[in-house]
Amino acid sequence: MLRNISLSVRKIQGRKEIKKVLATFNKWQQEIAALKPATTIAKKLLIIRLDDIGDYLLFRNTLTAYRNAAQWQGYEITLLANQVWRSLYEFADKDATDKVIWVNKNDYFDKDDVRLGLWQSLRTEGFDTVICPARARPLLIDDACMLAANAPNNIASCNDMKYHEWNIVSDKLYTKLYPQKNMMVHEFLFNTQFAEQCTGIHLNIHRPEINTPTVNTGITGPYIVCFIGGSKKSHRWPAEGWIDLIQLAANDNKYTFVLAGGKGDKETADKIATATNAISLAGEISLPEVAGWMKGAAAIISNDTMSAHLAVACNRPTLIVANGDNFYKFCDYKSADIDQVDNAYPDLFLNQWKKKNYKPFKHYVAVTKDIATIPASRVYEALNKLVQ
Repeated sequence: MLRNISLSVRKIQGRKEIKKVLATFNKWQQEIAALKPATTIAKKLLIIRLDDIGDYLLFRNTLTAYRNAAQWQGYEITLLANQVWRSLYEFADKDATDKVIWVNKNDYFDKDDVRLGLWQSLRTEGFDTVICPARARPLLIDDACMLAANAPNNIASCNDMKYHEWNIVSDKLYTKLYPQKNMMVHEFLFNTQFAEQCTGIHLNIHRPEINTPTVNTGITGPYIVCFIGGSKKSHRWPAEGWIDLIQLAANDNKYTFVLAGGKGDKETADKIATATNAISLAGEISLPEVAGWMKGAAAIISNDTMSAHLAVACNRPTLIVANGDNFYKFCDYKSADIDQVDNAYPDLFLNQWKKKNYKPFKHYVAVTKDIATIPASRVYEALNKLVQ
């Protein structure tokens, strides 16, 4: 009953969100049209990638294609980027583009002067081509920044945001729009396919990859990194689940468990560590350092968040604890022929997936309590299968 009420509330909120975003976008279009004009400069390419860390991890291996494409030889390439993954870019990809413009998205949305300043700086740069590679492009930032750049050539794929009304408006803004070959593929495959369409280069990449050295952990024997965080509450397996898992594993005495996460996860990590013998690194090490710990791990268990994609890029056995939301885009690595990755889902989602003959399907909506129904025994069983 409560679940149905929650879903009904979300539908009402969704209808309001559609109207609010479209109204804001119309207002911002007028502000963009009033920007000071600038002269287009030949051989200047802007790539817009403003989504989150996990999205960047599934995109970054395609960046070299844009650099190597025949049509952009000799171009100055600028990346318009989300500053939340700046440390990752500077660690692994700093030579992939000529320039980077870092964007604090909170300031962009909250501060008019910051937003207008960014738009004017993009206009002044005089780009002749803009590429928006994201499968789901928000009108209010990706599309707005593309319009602000005012390039004569604007390239993207058919938009796949959750509301059709937004996509209709968005797709009309571009001079070159690539149709998506398959709307139901994993995000890594989509990024690869779009880069190949856009550049004409066949990419010989088969999984996300990142080069990072293993760190000296001081741990004797195999260890499991548990990434307990997540940007959405509905994506976070509760502390009680992690505690049950680690206590269950203690009976076999196979692994040391290491808790990882951001500063906001420290309180939860401390709660789990107090109840178990786990080591907590939450909020204490950088993202590149997390990758180093992952590189030497027997396996990684992660909520459906960026750390799962980082673990896959480190080529370590990875178990994703997920509620089923957008599973085909971010969780179902098997459909992309990427091995050593498995999932633990709630029964509610598994029952729906079974009805679809275990094929990808859209519009599954999970609520916060769904992920809490995943038993620790299911996670531990899947872990043992991964590392056997």
